[in-house]
Amino acid sequence: MASPSDRRAPPQFQSGKDTSSSYLMSIVRTLSSSADFEQREKEKTRIEKAFRESDKRLGEVVTENYQDVMKILQAFNGMTKSINESRDKIHKIKEDLNSCKTLLHFKRDELRKLWKDGVEHKAVLSILEQVEQIKEVQDKMDQYISNKHYLHATDTIVQAVAMLEGPLNGVEALREVKFDLINRRDRMHETLIDELTKQIYERSLPTSSLHRGSQMRLSRKDANVWGWSDWLDSPQKTSKTDGSDTAYYEVKEDLNSNPEENLNNFIAILTESLFCLKKLPDAVERLKIGMKGSLNKLINTATQQIAESSGQQLDSMVNHVQPKYLTELLKLIFQHFRCVAQTHQVFLDNVFRLTSSGMPLHGHVLYEMKDVWSELQARLQILLSQYLDVSNTMSSRQQAPSGFDEPTMDISQYFSKKRAAKPKKVSLFRFDASQHAISVSSARQQIQQFEHDAMGLSDNWHIVKVCKPGAFNITAIYKPLRSFIQEVEEIMENTSGLQEFITDFVKNAFLGEVHARISDNIDVATRVEEEEDGHKRFDALRNVIDEKTRRELGVPRPLLLSAVTVDSSIQELQELMHDLPDYADQFLNMICNVLREYRDKCNSAYRDIVQHGSDEKRVISALWAKDDDISRFLRSLPSWHSLQPRQGKELDRTICSEDEIRALNSKEAVILISTLSTDESLIPQQEIITDVTQMRTVANVHESLEWFSNRLDDFAESLTSQNSLIPPHDELPTELPPISEKTLQSLKSLVQDFKDLAEICLLLLHLEVRVHCFYYLLPVAKQSNYAGPIDDLDPDSNVLKLNKDLSGMEEMMTQSLQPKKFKYIFESLGYLVASILISSVQFLKKINENGIKKMCRNILAIQQNLTNITLTRESDLDRARHFYELLYLNPDEVLNSVAEKGPYFTLKEYEQLIELYHRSFSGNPVSVQDARRQRLYSIMEKGQNETV
Repeated sequence: MASPSDRRAPPQFQSGKDTSSSYLMSIVRTLSSSADFEQREKEKTRIEKAFRESDKRLGEVVTENYQDVMKILQAFNGMTKSINESRDKIHKIKEDLNSCKTLLHFKRDELRKLWKDGVEHKAVLSILEQVEQIKEVQDKMDQYISNKHYLHATDTIVQAVAMLEGPLNGVEALREVKFDLINRRDRMHETLIDELTKQIYERSLPTSSLHRGSQMRLSRKDANVWGWSDWLDSPQKTSKTDGSDTAYYEVKEDLNSNPEENLNNFIAILTESLFCLKKLPDAVERLKIGMKGSLNKLINTATQQIAESSGQQLDSMVNHVQPKYLTELLKLIFQHFRCVAQTHQVFLDNVFRLTSSGMPLHGHVLYEMKDVWSELQARLQILLSQYLDVSNTMSSRQQAPSGFDEPTMDISQYFSKKRAAKPKKVSLFRFDASQHAISVSSARQQIQQFEHDAMGLSDNWHIVKVCKPGAFNITAIYKPLRSFIQEVEEIMENTSGLQEFITDFVKNAFLGEVHARISDNIDVATRVEEEEDGHKRFDALRNVIDEKTRRELGVPRPLLLSAVTVDSSIQELQELMHDLPDYADQFLNMICNVLREYRDKCNSAYRDIVQHGSDEKRVISALWAKDDDISRFLRSLPSWHSLQPRQGKELDRTICSEDEIRALNSKEAVILISTLSTDESLIPQQEIITDVTQMRTVANVHESLEWFSNRLDDFAESLTSQNSLIPPHDELPTELPPISEKTLQSLKSLVQDFKDLAEICLLLLHLEVRVHCFYYLLPVAKQSNYAGPIDDLDPDSNVLKLNKDLSGMEEMMTQSLQPKKFKYIFESLGYLVASILISSVQFLKKINENGIKKMCRNILAIQQNLTNITLTRESDLDRARHFYELLYLNPDEVLNSVAEKGPYFTLKEYEQLIELYHRSFSGNPVSVQDARRQRLYSIMEKGQNETV
C-alpha cells in the first residue's frame, strides 16, 4: 500500500526543482510498492493522461517556434561543418610547415647572401630617392612661397638642409645645391618677417569703403579674416599676454586653401615658421624696432584714403579749414590702430606659446602690448601736435583768465628740441651750391631718411595734412579722441600718455587761445574812442546791426552790434562746452568773465550818458530810475507788467477800470510833480538828455540787453548744478556735465544784472519823456506873460519846443523800440501834461482873457501833437483846458457850479484857481477871498460827506 505521502499532486503541479529522472523513479517506486491492481491502474491512467497533455503541449510549442528551431538546427550544422574543415586545414598547414623547415635547413647560406644583397640595394634606392627629393626642393619652395604656404616651405628647406648636412653630407655632387639651399634658408626669415609686417600693418586693416559722415564698420570679409562672429568696430579687449596660461596647440596648414583667409591662423603659421628657422628673436626685435616707421606709413596711407574719398587734391587741402576731414582721418586711424594692436596681440600669443616650451627671449628684445599701445599713442601725439599747430600756439600762448583752479602745466616739454643747433663756422668759400654737391647731398639725405623710416627712428615724418593746422581743430576731434583714449586706458589699465598730452594742450594752450580770441572780439566790439569834446563814449552803443543781420536773427528792432558780437562769442563758448564737455566749467568761467567785462562796459557807457559835470551828477530821469520808491511804484503799474513776456497772459485777464487807471496815473503825476514843482527854480538843461541820438542809444541798449539776457537766461536754465538733485536728461546726447554751483550762480547773477540794466534803460526813457515835459512846461507858467495884449494869441514858444522835442523822440523810438514799449513810454503822458499845466497855475502872476485863450491854444497844440503820436485822442488835456476856461467865470459862479454839479477838480486846484483870479483882477478885498475860500472848504467837505 502506498503511504499517504506518496499520494501527492500530479507531477505537473509539483515544484520545478525535481528533474525528469527523479520523477520517473518516483513513478516506478509507486507502482512497485502498490499491491492493489486497481490502485496501479489509477496511477497508470493518471500518468497516461499527464503524458498526453505533455505531448500535446510539446506539439503546440514546437508548432509555435518551428522557424526558430529550424534556424538553430541549420546554424548548428554549419558550425559543425566549419569546425571540421578548419581542423583539416590546420593539419595540412602543420604538414607544410614541417616540409618547409626541412627545405630551409638545407639552403640557409644561400638565403643569407640574398638578404644582404637586398639590404644594400634598399639603402641605395633610399639615397637615390633623397637625391631626387633634394633636386625638387627649390621648385617646391618656389611653389609654396608663391602660394604663401610658408610652414610647408620652412619644413621643406629645414629638412633638406638637415639631410644635406646629415646622410648626404659626403655627396660631392650635391655641394652646390647644398650651398644654395643653406643661403636660401638663411634668407627665408627675411621673407617671413616682411610678410608678417605686411599682415600686421596692411592685411589686418578693414577694407570697408569710406563715406563721410557715416560710421565705418568692418565688412563680413574682414570679420571672417579675423575669425570674429559679429561685425564690430574694434576688437574686444584681450587678456594680458604673459604666457602663463597659453596652451600648446598644433598649427596646421592646408595646401588646398588660401592661408590668408584666416588671419589668426596665418599669423600662427608665420610665427611657427620663424620658430622652426630659429629666427623668432630676430623677428620680434625687427617688429619692435620697425613699429614707428610702419605706423607712420599707415597714417600716410590713411591720409591718402581720406583725400581720395573727399575728391580733393591732397596738396591743396592743407590751405582750407576743414576739420571734418581731420575727424574722419582720426576715426580711420583709430580703426586701423585697433586692428594693428589686435594683430600684435595674436602674434605675441603665438610667441609666448612657442617660447614657453623652448627658445627663450631676452627682455630687451621682447615687447608687450603695453609697448604697442604706447607707440600708437606716441604716433598720434606727434600727428596731433602738427594738426593742432602746437609749436605756434605755444609760442604765442596767451594767459588763460584767472579763476581757473587747475594747476599750471607746461606743455612745451612735449615739443622742445632735443639738442640745440650748433653755430655754423664761417668759411671763405664753399662748394655746397655746385651741381655735384647738391646731387650728392640730396642723395645722402634721401638714403638717411629712408634708413630712418625703415628702422622706425624718425619721429617727425613728413605729413601731408587734410586740413589747415590750428588749435581750434581740437573741437572737432575731442569727443572721438576721448572715446579712443578711454578704450586705451581700459586695455592698459592705467592713465594714457595721450590723455596727459591732450589735457596739457587744452589747459595750457587752447584755453588761452580761446580767451585771447574772445577778448579780441569783445575789445573790437566794445572799444572806447575819444571824441572831440574830450568825453569818452561807448562807440559800440552807436553801431547797430544791418537789416540783413536783423532778419537773420528774427528780431523786430535793431540791436547793438556789440551785443550781437558778444552773444556770438558766448555762443562760440557754448559750442566749445559741448565740443569739450570735460572743460565745461572753464568755458563757463570764460563766459562769466566776458559777461562781467561787457556788463561793466555797458554800465560805464550808461553812466557817461546820464551823468554830467565833473562831480558826476546824473540827469533827473536816471536819479528817478534808481530811486527805490519811484522805481518800485512804476514797476507795480499794470502798464509795466504788460511788458513782461512771462506774465502777459495773466495780465491780459486782469481787468482795470478807467477809474483805477486814472487813479494810478494821478498817483504817478502827483509823485513827479511833487518832486519837480515844489519851488520856482527851473530844471537846468544839463539835467535832461537833449541829444536824441543818446536817447536812441538808450533805446538800443534796452532792446539789445533784453534780447541778450533772454538768450542767456535760456542758456542758464539748460545747465545743471553739481549740487542739483535733478538727474540729467538721458535722452539728450549732448547733455553737459554738471556745472559747479558757484559758477552757475555767478552766471545767473550776471544775467540778472543785464535784465536790470535793460529795465532801467526803459524806465529812463519813460521818465525822460516826462522830465522833458516838466522842462518845457514849467517855464510856460513861470516866465511867460498871460496878461498881454490881444494880438499875443500864438502858442508859447516852449510849447512849440516841447512838441518838436516830442515829435523827435517819437520818430526815434518808433524805429528803436517795439510798439508795446513805445506805447508804455507815451501812455498817460497827456494826463501828466494836463496835471503839470493845472499845477502850474500857482506860478502865474496874472492872466486875462487873452492869456486864457493863449493857454488854451497851448493845451490844444500839445493835445494835437500827442494825438498824432499815440493815435488816440488825449481827453485828459480837455480837463486842463476846462480848468483854465473856469477863469472866464466869476469865482462865485465857479463855487455855485461846484455846489450844484459836484467837484471836478481837487480842493487845492480850486483854491489855486481862486487865488489866481484875485491876483489877476484887483479891487477884491482880502476878506472876499477868504470868504470864498471858506465857502469852497465847506462845499468840498459837504460833497465829501455825501460821497461817504
